[in-house]
Amino acid sequence: MLDNNSYNIITALHNKSEALTTYDKYIQDAQDAGSQECVQIFQQFQQQDEQAVEQLKQHVQLLVNNGKF
Repeated sequence: MLDNNSYNIITALHNKSEALTTYDKYIQDAQDAGSQECVQIFQQFQQQDEQAVEQLKQHVQLLVNNGKF
């Protein structure tokens, strides 16, 4: 069984990964609507979530290496 902290890390990784799959659609919708401001916002969110996913993946690897998984 996962401890609460490990579960939270995995859940956050899952949630951020799911969000990444939707940003391209949101960006396209904003482009279709002619809203450059929304395009920029969603691109910024996409970039931030990509960085968060990388950090979370690194932390999962650390947990694995330390026998926490």
